[in-house]
Amino acid sequence: MKKVLLLLLLAASAAAEAPVRERFPDDYKPQPCATPAGEICDSYSKDNMVGYASAYRGFDLRSEWVYEHYEEMTRAFLPFCTKIGNCFTVKANNWVFCVDLMKADFLGVCDKYPAGTDDHRQCSMFAFTYYLGLGAQTKEHKAAQECVAAGPAQEGERTLEAWMEPTSFAHDFRGKVAVYAYDAETHIPVRARLSIDAGKLKSGEGPIPTAGYPVTWTPGLKRVPNAHGHRDLVAPTMTLEAVGYKPLTLPLAMEVPKLIVEMSPAATELKTGMNTFTVTARDAATGQPAEMRVMAGDLVLGNANGTVQLEIAPGKKRPEIWLTSLYDRYSDVVVAPAQ
Repeated sequence: MKKVLLLLLLAASAAAEAPVRERFPDDYKPQPCATPAGEICDSYSKDNMVGYASAYRGFDLRSEWVYEHYEEMTRAFLPFCTKIGNCFTVKANNWVFCVDLMKADFLGVCDKYPAGTDDHRQCSMFAFTYYLGLGAQTKEHKAAQECVAAGPAQEGERTLEAWMEPTSFAHDFRGKVAVYAYDAETHIPVRARLSIDAGKLKSGEGPIPTAGYPVTWTPGLKRVPNAHGHRDLVAPTMTLEAVGYKPLTLPLAMEVPKLIVEMSPAATELKTGMNTFTVTARDAATGQPAEMRVMAGDLVLGNANGTVQLEIAPGKKRPEIWLTSLYDRYSDVVVAPAQ
């Protein structure tokens, strides 16, 4: 038990120390068809900020704060607008995706002020209002897309890199996850279509789950045949697809429950005639009894953790005794091979 606890603590420590990946890395490769930052950052003017903040969001943004910090704030936003302009050049991306992707960065500018202070509050209202004021970028997005289309034809399919947050899951996870993908060469985000081959996946934005947006996933394991004629439960895989890119399939780091199985009396003690025995099945992590069905070859004997009976006819050999899960929580387990 101490060894198991140590391994769990080491795994938790490693997960906590894992570096956070950037959704739009600063080392991206600028594109010649990118929309200039000045066109993207065309938001509310210094004179209009307070009015829009009050009318559309109910903010009590003060004009003196705006006038004192306007140039400083808009300079801080320029790198984000530059990223949006480069994001426009990817065929799979629409303008909404590119602008949505940078929302946290706009608001993050205010982290330089201590949380709870008046400056942090005023800054947050300013950043959010300015971000909303970027407005519909349909014209700029269309121009970037047309520029790319008029350039040299792409040779072959490009490659995606992707990851999921959180990075690993327990089998009983419930909640929202997010997948992020970018071009492996340029490091520019890509709005790729997302699918997972087990469990239930529900989009949070639009009818199709895509990278860049939170989705609701009810996890599930998938069954695959093994070399012993039974089926194992394995973690599902995630697939991302986007125009101009090779499909990317990645296994998910998901916990697969294991069993501790015992048989009493042992299979070697079974004799010709009627035999009564018990197969206990416990979850390896919790020690709790596990729902499993006891099988003898193709014959259903009953449920684990209770007595079952098997009649072995004279001159016949004992069949394989094995367990299977009715609700796909555990892999099949061979308790005793056939004689």
